[in-house]
Amino acid sequence: MKYKGYEALVRFDEDDQILIGEVINSSAIIGFHSENSKDLEGEFHTCIDNYIELCAKIGEAPKKPLSGKILVRTTPKIHRLVTDSARSRGVSVNKFIEEAVIERIQA
Repeated sequence: MKYKGYEALVRFDEDDQILIGEVINSSAIIGFHSENSKDLEGEFHTCIDNYIELCAKIGEAPKKPLSGKILVRTTPKIHRLVTDSARSRGVSVNKFIEEAVIERIQA
C-alpha cells in the first residue's frame, strides 16, 4: 500500500488475529493494525496523517520516505573493480552493488 509517498507491508498476526502494517520506506518507525482488510487502508492513511500532524505539533519535519538511492563513496581502484566485475557479469553497476548488499545482508 502507498500513501503520501509512504509504503507499507502488511502481515497477519495469528496470535492476535489482526492485520499488522509497517511502513517500510522511512527511517521513522510507523505501524498500524486492523481487525479486517476492509478497514486496513483507512488505518494506514490515518496513521500517516497522524504522524505528519504530530511532527508539525512538535516542530519537527516528518522523516521523508526513503528514495531507494544510496550514495556510495569509494576509491578509484574499488570503483574500477566494481565496474569491471559488473561488466563481466553483464549487469549494471547498480545491480551488481545491490546484489552484493543483499548477499551480505543474508550472510
